[in-house]
Amino acid sequence: MKILFVHNYPATFTRIDQEILSKRHVVRELYVRHEHPKQLLLATVATIQGVLWCDLVFAWFGAFHALLPFFFAKLLKKPCIVVSSGYDVADEPEIGYGNMRPGPRRWIGQWVFRLADQVLPVSEFAGREAIANAGVNPQKIRVIPHGVALPGKETTVPVDKTLRQPFILTVSSVNELALELKGLLRFAQLAALFPNCIFLIIGPYQGEKALRRLREMAPPNLLIPGPMHYDDLRRFMQTVSVYVQLSHYESFCMSLAEAMLAGCVPVVGDRGALPEVVGDAGYIVPYNDLPQVARAIENALSADVCARQRASRRIATLFSLEARAHSLFEVLDKLGR
Repeated sequence: MKILFVHNYPATFTRIDQEILSKRHVVRELYVRHEHPKQLLLATVATIQGVLWCDLVFAWFGAFHALLPFFFAKLLKKPCIVVSSGYDVADEPEIGYGNMRPGPRRWIGQWVFRLADQVLPVSEFAGREAIANAGVNPQKIRVIPHGVALPGKETTVPVDKTLRQPFILTVSSVNELALELKGLLRFAQLAALFPNCIFLIIGPYQGEKALRRLREMAPPNLLIPGPMHYDDLRRFMQTVSVYVQLSHYESFCMSLAEAMLAGCVPVVGDRGALPEVVGDAGYIVPYNDLPQVARAIENALSADVCARQRASRRIATLFSLEARAHSLFEVLDKLGR
């Protein structure tokens, strides 16, 4: 089968799906950028050529970049698949996040989902958001969680307690939105309560104002070193004791799953899909209750090897890359008949 793979952001998860699909099918990438009129014109030409060439259109996120490919594909009676995750189905006006807030982006997103033959949310939470906010027909939905690559042929990574440092980690880009969306302000507040531990925010700087605001309120034990290469970050996670995610909104959280696979004990807020990922393998606390979060971090810092193995085993069992690939191929085989 020839697949036109449409996206608007070259994230790790889009690259992973493109590699999965390429194992069995011929895949052509369509990276849609539209900051300038010239980019939009080039994308339109590439869209027409791609849809004429392909047998199926596969898009990441139900947003503007998928509208033309889906429109032309439906004119030619070719099937369309969209992965929904995060901003495309979110409606969070209090932090200014989500395409499903009233306005043109909402109308465009709803049309994309209406044109799609199959909608693939990355979590049960994202599926509920697609139905409630984007008006997606539940019969179109099949939840396929993100997949995390296992290390070689092993099912878990080393989780020997002696390898762990008193590090508390969160992974996020540093920008104005992330201060609330990813809980970076709360993370900085927590660091002051644990002066003998190192708190780290790892991720690219995307706004001087946000970075300055964090550094102004940061105690000496909060480090913001910037981005880390993907493979280096996964190895570093094997030395970390606790992973914290206090997001206002989260449709899955790949970095949380990768940290758990590496043996970090998770402490997360009770919002979005975070409880789905953690299950009974970590600590789920009220989003706004910092004293409870602090107590959970204390417990996680003293966790034994069994707790780390339980976190790692949950990801390896429920959220493997192989499981995602198997489900994606089942959907493609059904639509490609």
